[in-house]
Amino acid sequence: MSLSGGTLQSCQGTTKYTKTLNSSKHTSPNGRGKHMDAHTILQPTETHTLHHHDDPLPRSPTEGVTVHASLNNDRCQHSPAGVPVSDCWLCLPDEVWLSILCLLPHGDLCRLMQVCRRLHTLASDRMLWKDLRIENSSLTDHWLLNVGRRRPHSLCLYSCSGLSVSTCGLERFFSLCRNSLEELKVTSCVGPGLHGDQMLSLIGQLCAYVTSVDVSWSGATDRGVETLSVCGTGLKLSSVVLNGCHVTDVPLKKVVMRHKESLCRLEVFGCQFLTPACLQAIFEMCPGLQHLNIGRVPKVNVHSLTVMASQLKCLISLNLTGLQVVNDATVDTLLQNCVKLQNLTFSSCPEVTDLTLHNICKYLPSIRSLNMSGCPAVTDAGVQSLALGCRRLQQLDLSSTGTGNRGVSLLSSYCSGQLQIVKLNFCHITSEKILKLCRHCQRLKLLHLYGCASVPTEEEIREVNSTVRVYPLP
Repeated sequence: MSLSGGTLQSCQGTTKYTKTLNSSKHTSPNGRGKHMDAHTILQPTETHTLHHHDDPLPRSPTEGVTVHASLNNDRCQHSPAGVPVSDCWLCLPDEVWLSILCLLPHGDLCRLMQVCRRLHTLASDRMLWKDLRIENSSLTDHWLLNVGRRRPHSLCLYSCSGLSVSTCGLERFFSLCRNSLEELKVTSCVGPGLHGDQMLSLIGQLCAYVTSVDVSWSGATDRGVETLSVCGTGLKLSSVVLNGCHVTDVPLKKVVMRHKESLCRLEVFGCQFLTPACLQAIFEMCPGLQHLNIGRVPKVNVHSLTVMASQLKCLISLNLTGLQVVNDATVDTLLQNCVKLQNLTFSSCPEVTDLTLHNICKYLPSIRSLNMSGCPAVTDAGVQSLALGCRRLQQLDLSSTGTGNRGVSLLSSYCSGQLQIVKLNFCHITSEKILKLCRHCQRLKLLHLYGCASVPTEEEIREVNSTVRVYPLP
């Protein structure tokens, strides 16, 4: 039995507890040490005796047995930084500690650094800060300075507050990691310190190795976007994501023209000021685009979609959410030309029907992800074609469609080998078919059933599939 580094000896009703104190530190006049930390090597200095008859607690089953649990000096280890360690759990190899710490969010790592010098050294390992993601936090200049010193390769800030961040603090951060930062995501953040224009301006001025920029819903405007086209740092962007930003034709075309040789991803979801002429020019300038998101761009017309289909033959993923001009005919032209598509989103396209699912089965049998949510003309007949022809499907969203029991049963029978994510919100299906889907699709990880009238209980789902997560919880 061990108590705070001491030795507890039990013999015939009397327990002697040897307390260990630090003899190498100076003490104050009142006898208390000025400084104590977790790495001090302890020496025995005093002994206390406890009698069992004074102890109201039940006696231990090991009474009468002497237990030696003291930590001798020769067992103390040193970390690579030369920090002495006297606690056994701190003596674990660095590799073990790092495999544990890599599972923690970075906010917890910051708190862990304050425990002791050993944990500060471990939690400061650069590999733990290579890919940094911070959510729902208030940032300061001091925080940015500390992060910048760790030279992150990727920084993702989601829904953070920059009210305490200054322009000077941001400049110091980007200056510190100018040779390491490759990816920056600042999305849905508030405060002038994290405004999209300021981020884009500093990236263009200071960071020559950034290849991916995402300032979605950050308030970025033409002023910030244009800096990515006039930057003198040799910047070569492969990904530009401007969802929800206030950008117009000219600055966007300049950015695409500047980075057309390297650009493979462009997302402008919800950018309401873009015109069909701008999009057509982009499609012609950058035929190597592989990922495109023009969902909720209200001015898209049939001709711009036709140009897209004829120019962008390397497309892998495409998002056309909410475009009223998307119909079975335009999709048919698209599918015949873009045969490499693996990820398709037609959410809230009311003119898309079962015929589109038939054509997907015909031209894209290897498709991995498909979102048909909000397409009321999609029924079990279309789902049947999908189930029989697209056996590699991993993610499928049929929320708010005409999908029913027959469609879900077909998916269970023919797509069970690969399906991992299925969303059936507001579909008219029974508990029996839901359980069949969970039973047959053993790789299923996520199942959405919001708005479904008949949902199995959690116990019933766990009996047939113990790994799937179902929302809402039954």
